[in-house]
Amino acid sequence: MRPSLKPDGEIVKRGIPPVDPHVDRRTFLKGAGAATVAASMAGCSNPTGNGNGNGGGNGGGEIPDEDLTMACIGFTSGPAAVFGTPMMQSARMVVDKINEAGGILGEREIAMDEYDENTEDVVQLYRRLATQENYDVIIGFISSANALSVGPVAEELNQPTIIWDTGTTELFDSGIPDADNTFRTCASSSTDAVGAALLMKNALPEVETVAGVNQDYAYGRNNWDLFEQSIESFDIDVEVVETRFTPFPNDDFSSTISALNDSEPDFIFSSLWGGDLVNFITQANDQGLFDDSLPCFSGGTHVFHDAPEEVPDGLIFGPRGPHFPHGTLGWNDHHEEFVSDFEDRYGDTPYAHGAFHAWQAIYAYVYAVERAYNISGEYPDRDAWAASMDGLGFDSPSGFVNIPKGNQNAIEPSFWGYSDTGGENLSLRDTVWIAAEEVNPPVDKTTSEWLDSV
Repeated sequence: MRPSLKPDGEIVKRGIPPVDPHVDRRTFLKGAGAATVAASMAGCSNPTGNGNGNGGGNGGGEIPDEDLTMACIGFTSGPAAVFGTPMMQSARMVVDKINEAGGILGEREIAMDEYDENTEDVVQLYRRLATQENYDVIIGFISSANALSVGPVAEELNQPTIIWDTGTTELFDSGIPDADNTFRTCASSSTDAVGAALLMKNALPEVETVAGVNQDYAYGRNNWDLFEQSIESFDIDVEVVETRFTPFPNDDFSSTISALNDSEPDFIFSSLWGGDLVNFITQANDQGLFDDSLPCFSGGTHVFHDAPEEVPDGLIFGPRGPHFPHGTLGWNDHHEEFVSDFEDRYGDTPYAHGAFHAWQAIYAYVYAVERAYNISGEYPDRDAWAASMDGLGFDSPSGFVNIPKGNQNAIEPSFWGYSDTGGENLSLRDTVWIAAEEVNPPVDKTTSEWLDSV
């Protein structure tokens, strides 16, 4: 068994992040007063407070009779389906729950359609859904490359869009820096890569040499760039001895693993995911890579389900934020309910953080609609919905989700632990976390600008 992580100082903290108390709907409405919609959006949280997407319709205005149309896009075929399938299962379950409670504001049900992200032309698919199918909202995208391609089109078409999982910081740093209609309801790669560097510096003092293995496309390159920049910015005294970028997807990691074994790094940072991560861990076990090198997989806990027999005890995993079903977590009633409902419905456990991200994305949209309606008294149009997303915060199965005022992107804490194979369920032990403000840039800076300034 690996030794425990050793948090040093106040950056890395043992256990799990505290859950911010929510503002219930009565308090929220009382505080709104007669302020304008845009002004009263800032800093308010949990507009409905009940987790059912049923805000009670207290705004007084007419609520549309027809169903709200929602398109959800994720990988449901191909090697990334090991990740995308539980996302879509979660989305289906969440929409059914909202509709069983009467729908948005207790009156408007959601008609959700599913689309496979594994398509030859994702931009063409997006344009068709926005302009020909006329969906009220489009939610989706796992691939960073796909999100970077779709983002400018969403802004061009003024189409309400929520990116539910894509991690690359380039989305809002450079892809659509002045976005109005596009939001991401999970944290970016900054939480993962910067968090891993701070974890290494502040909880693994014995690390002297590091290596990286990441996929050779936007997400993998972005993660490694941020990790290397963090090493320099935070003056971390380590030597990078090997950097590998692998094809996506990839069945054969033998040469990469041989190079890592030859360079003998103390610590390996990796943002591999999906079938690639399953293949890498399986082949690394066979070649003894983890005997002397400690890997840190920033978004890999889905392999606890996809290849449980291949997960050794004592590897570091980060679920891209605090999104994990078993172990020391137990954020609130939402967490227990979500995990239990998922297991009851599908006979599986939502190890993939994408399942939690789907919950966050759909409820963020619903809460923003209800928030705007309860303040203004009118069902929001697209602009009012976007204004309501600004500064939104709400409780979720992963704790408190916060989209800071002036930001298009949610921020979340960085969360880590050792794989624990000793219990009934594969879990995380010796968990630690790093506050959201330590691993996400402020609103007025890009991620790179922020790291250059620390």
